[in-house]
This record gives sequence, structure tokens and C-alpha cells, in this order.
Amino acid sequence: MSKGTREEITTWGHEYLHHLAAEIGEEYNRRLIANANRDELTALVRQIVPNFMAHNSEHDAIDLLMEVDQLENLVEYVTDTNFQRVVLYLMSTSQYCADQDEWLKTLRIAYESSLKQKQYVYALVIAIKLDDVDRIRRVFDIATDPNVLKQLSFIAARQRINLELPEELQKIASNSLLSEFFLLLQKDLDVLEPKAPDQVYKVQFEEKTKTGAQLDSLKQNLADTYVNAFVNLGSGRDTLMNVKEGQPWIHNLKNDAQVAGTGSLGLIHMWDIEEGSTSITDYLNLKDGFARMGACIAIGVTNTGVTNEFDTAKALLEEQLQGRDDYAKRGAVIGLGIAYAGSAREDLLEILTPLVIDPNLSVELSAFAALSIGLIFVGRCHEDAANSILQTLSERPENQLNMTISRYFSVGLSLLFLGQQDNCEAIIDALGIINHPIKKYTETLVEACAFVGSGNVLKVQKMLHQCLGNPEEKDAGYQAVAVLGVGLIAASEDVGSEMSLRMINHLLQYGNVTVKRAIPLALALLNLSNPKVTIMDHLSKLSHDSDAETSQRAIIALGLIGAGTNNSRLAGIFRQLAVYYAKDPSNLYLVRISQGLLHMGKGLVTIQPYYYDRFLYSKVSMAGIIIFANSCLDMTNIIIEKYHYMLFYLCLSIYPKSLFLLDESLKPLPVSVRVGQAVDVVGQAGQPKRITGFQTHNAPVLISYGERAEIATEEMIPITDVVLENFVIIKKNPNYSEDQDKPRKKTSL
Repeated sequence: MSKGTREEITTWGHEYLHHLAAEIGEEYNRRLIANANRDELTALVRQIVPNFMAHNSEHDAIDLLMEVDQLENLVEYVTDTNFQRVVLYLMSTSQYCADQDEWLKTLRIAYESSLKQKQYVYALVIAIKLDDVDRIRRVFDIATDPNVLKQLSFIAARQRINLELPEELQKIASNSLLSEFFLLLQKDLDVLEPKAPDQVYKVQFEEKTKTGAQLDSLKQNLADTYVNAFVNLGSGRDTLMNVKEGQPWIHNLKNDAQVAGTGSLGLIHMWDIEEGSTSITDYLNLKDGFARMGACIAIGVTNTGVTNEFDTAKALLEEQLQGRDDYAKRGAVIGLGIAYAGSAREDLLEILTPLVIDPNLSVELSAFAALSIGLIFVGRCHEDAANSILQTLSERPENQLNMTISRYFSVGLSLLFLGQQDNCEAIIDALGIINHPIKKYTETLVEACAFVGSGNVLKVQKMLHQCLGNPEEKDAGYQAVAVLGVGLIAASEDVGSEMSLRMINHLLQYGNVTVKRAIPLALALLNLSNPKVTIMDHLSKLSHDSDAETSQRAIIALGLIGAGTNNSRLAGIFRQLAVYYAKDPSNLYLVRISQGLLHMGKGLVTIQPYYYDRFLYSKVSMAGIIIFANSCLDMTNIIIEKYHYMLFYLCLSIYPKSLFLLDESLKPLPVSVRVGQAVDVVGQAGQPKRITGFQTHNAPVLISYGERAEIATEEMIPITDVVLENFVIIKKNPNYSEDQDKPRKKTSL
């Protein structure tokens, strides 16, 4: 046989190179273990990679570079023709990296490749995923095109990133346009008219029983208040609170129900600071502490996600903190947390820290202050904030830590480490000083929050391991959190979600009571605003469970998976449940609340934290879901009884699920858009179709979970390569000819 050669190996064909690349990977690992010379393998890689990149096999080139630990060399091979395929593959493989270092390296190379090709939207999205403020600023500094900068500002606004920008860009990034566009969306879809709670319940379609589905009048009024607020969210008009004729609706609510009444104004005027402040300010001067508390929460809800140069929320709420009424103070603390979630403002930490560490204050006030600190510094690993909550957990007496409201110290601490992965280890070690069952609850929740959306298999296994054993019910709270942890960690991609569903079914069969009760909430976390038929049926069965806690959580879980979808099948399930629980006031009340969630924002909003093809998640949105899920772990004392206003924390997760196509002056354009089921095209050859089963509408359009949009005409194109959701600036295609949009005639062979 003739001697082999290392020259011109690329002439041997693609199949040969493909097999050679696989063998190089194996040989490289063998030599790495043996600490042998690897130079000749590196020389072969330098010949193979350019060939792969030139022949539409970018994914093979990336896999080979990853195998031989030379991914940093990829940047030199990226061109404008292969850029999109390369970066999409890097973004998608980053979810399956073995450890955090490999994950960081993969995304940083994708970031550098994006900057090299001047694809600033990709660069910004990857910088947000990396949670790197310096890289985010760098994108804004390098980009020069004013329209591209506007597009970047819209993406920054969705993630609530606070940057100092020129006035025009600041207006976009501050979310101050959100209310205007949301009202425009309602007008375009002809749903401006406010809806009454009875129109949501559709009592006339409920099968009549001898007694009928009845709540006592106070509980019914409370349910109506929440449903009215959720359904008419962001529209500025409703059928109860803003009605001029007759007796004010607030008089139909007593004691803590008044918190819901005045607080609901915040949801009705959501994102509209001017109208909201005018409508709510009168209630801040009432003598009744409950009504003032609700008004303070309403101020926070109206301002959530919207940055205001006058700092309206802080001015109004700080004044209430100076007073003596404990309820008004509580409302002010909750309002500050909701209004400034994710802002990381040090001046607010100075206001809230004394309320957390003072042992003479009520547990409720301190717990809500800790929660607000967690929200304001969500995912920032802020040392002073963590130490203040840790201090109060170690100093509070046992009888106070036994109170159900004390769980919010744990939640507040956990939110500080949201998405920070291994950075949570120090605080978990520090929790060792606490001698109370809340320690295990906090440790589990901190770890679940730190790895949220990471899909980390080892952490999912650890959470499942926590579900073993049969501790006493009062000490088993950590097991419920572990079940939620499975849902939080695995929800970011389909494979992890499917696998965790299988695990959850095993837990349902073999787990103890505490574990089984948490399963409906875990199912909801995996399918927020995504009413899959199988999950609906599963939760529908659990909603009829003989255990009251399980059935109650299943009812709320049904509301969460259908939130903002108007799903007709779910609406039918709720009408059946209303009849089934006609004589059970607690469950019927939850059915009504869930009906409000289902019709939230008249079907124009979502509570799903993931966006941008599920690559990113909003930390503030995720924080709202985590707070609400933890509240649902004690249905009776929190959601059904005196802390029902925890429902307002869901406002952090609410966002319009629309697509607006805008011209360069930010005016909406009624361009034709196709909306269909998203198809995964990463790593596929050619130009495959990215959606299937589509419908064509004129913008603005609604995009539900798992759907994707594309412009239906060749005449208009986005100003830069971007996922079509939320707000997208478009321009005329300079290469357009009318022939491109004409349907092609079919020709026979």
C-alpha cells in the first residue's frame, strides 16, 4: 500500500472529512488524557474547518472546534453569508453545555462574531443572555444607525435594562410607549369596550343545580374585583371601579377586600402613569388603612416596568412610609418593590433595609420589605441586600419564623441570585447559621432560582432527590419547593420539559402528600400561557381530587396555563368546576379567579417569561411567577384568606403578546404578516421554512406561545435581522420588484 498523505485532504470529499472529523475528536481526547502531542491533529483541523464552513456544514465545523477545544478560532471563519447559521447554532448548543465555563465561552464567541458582522441585535440578545452590562453598553456605543439603535432600545425595554441613553432612545427603553401601543392594539382588534365579570363567568351556560354556584356576597365581590381588574387590564376603563353612577364599588368591599378594590385600579391603568396616578391619588388620602394599602399597591402596579423621570411612585409611596398605619406602610413597601423591580437602585435599599432588620416591626412588614429588596435587586447577587435578609432570618424568634408569611424572607433572598448559577454557593453556606426548618426551604429555593431556565440535568436530579423521604408535614415545605424547582430549571427547552413531565408523573404516583400537592404548580410552571390539551386534562383530573389543597392548586394552575389565552376548552372546564364546587366557597372563589386569569387583558397578554424564541427570559417576569408560585404553597392562608393581594405580583409577568411593525418614525404599518407554528431550522441545509400551518393577517397581530411570525411580502424587510415579536422597525426592500410577490405558476414535469 502507498504511504498516506496529509496534503489536500479536502479533495477526498465531504463524507470522508465527516468521518475524519469524528475520529479526530476521539483521538484528541485520548491524547489529552495521555498528555501527548496534539499538533498534527490541530493542523488537520485547520484544513477541515474552512472546507466545512464553505460547504454549508457550519454545524460540523463548530462541533469539531468544540471537540478540540479551539472554538475561539471560529470568529475568523464567520462571514456575512454563514453568520446567521453559525450564531443560531451556537445559541442553540449553549443550552447543552457541560458546565458554566463552556456556556460562557460559547456565548462570548457568538457575541464577538455578531459584533464582527455588525449584527447588533444578535450581539445585544447574547449580552442579555450573558447578563453582562458592560457588553450591553458596548453594543449601544458601537451601533451608529439611529433606526438600529431604536430597535435595540425596544429589546432593552422588554428586559427592563436601565441605561443612560439620548432622549429619543430613552423614551423607548423606558417603556413609556407601551400603554399607547396596547390601547392601539385593543382598538385595532375591536376589544376596547370594558367587560363585566358576569360576561367572563357566563353563568347562563353553567348547568343549573338546585342551589346554583353561589359565593357569599363579600367573597363574590372580592372575586368580581379581581376578575374585573384582570380582564380590563391596561384599558383604563372597567365596569366596577371607574363607574360614575350609583354607589362606589369600594363600599361593597370590607376590611382586607378593600386592598383588592383600590389595588385593582393599578391593573386597570397598567403602564399608564398619568391616568393611573390621577385615578389613584384620591384613595391615598382615605382614613381606612386597607384602602390606602391597596392604593399604594396600585401606584406600584401602574408604574411597573415604566421608568419615569419624575419618580412619581417613589415620591407618593415614601410619604406613606412616614405615617403610622401599618397597613399603609405594608402597601407602600409592596408598591416600591413592584414599581422598581429590576432597577437595582441603592437609594431604595437604604429605605427598605431598616424595615427588614428591625425586630420590633411586624413580621408582615419586614417580610414584604425583604421581598421588595429581592425584586429591586433581582439577579444582582447584591451582598448588602443578602446580608440584611440573612440577619433577620437568624435573629427572628422561632414562633415568627413558623408564620406562613415568613416564607417571603426566603423568596426575597432567592430572587437576589436568580439565574446566577454557581454564584449562589456562598449564600447557601451562610444559611448554615439558621436553626429552623426554614433553612432547608431557603437553601432549596435559592438553588432552584439560581439555575432557573438553565436546563441543568444535575440540578434537576438534585431537586428530585429532595422529594424522597417522609419528613413531618410542618417541616416538608422544602420538598414542595423542590418540585417547583424541577419546573423552573427545565422550562427553557422542549427536551427538558418533556423529560421533567415524565419525572413529575412518577412523583405523582410515588411521592408523599407534600410532593403531590405541589405537582399542579410544577405543571403550570412548565406551561405558562400555553394550554396544551394533555396538561389541561391532567390538571382537570387533579382539580377534582379529594385532597382540598391539591384540587385548589390545580384550579389555579389551570388559570396559569391559560392566562391571557381565552382558550374555549379551558373556559368550559371552569364552567363545569363552578357547578361541581357550587357548595364549596373556597374552591368556587379560586375558579372565579382562574376565569379572570384565562380572560386576562381580553386575550391580548401573556405571563410567559420566555421570549425571543425562548432564548431569553425576563428576570422580573420570572420573579413575579416565583413569588406567586410560593404563595400558592399555602392556599388557605395566603390566596384564599387575608393575603389574597399576592395576586398583584402577577402583574410583573404580564406583557402584551403582540407584534407591531413600525416605520422609522415609530408609526404602526398595516403590513401583511404570516403567523404559524415555529419550526426548528437550526443546522438544516438551505433556506427551510421557519413556520408551518400559518395564517395571514395585517399587523398588529397576536403571537401565542410556540408561534413565530414572518412578513408575508417581499416589499418590506426589518431594518436589521431580528425575531419578529413585540416591536419591529421595518423599511422598504431596496431590491424589491413586483414579480417577487406574484404567485408562481405550477409547471408539470
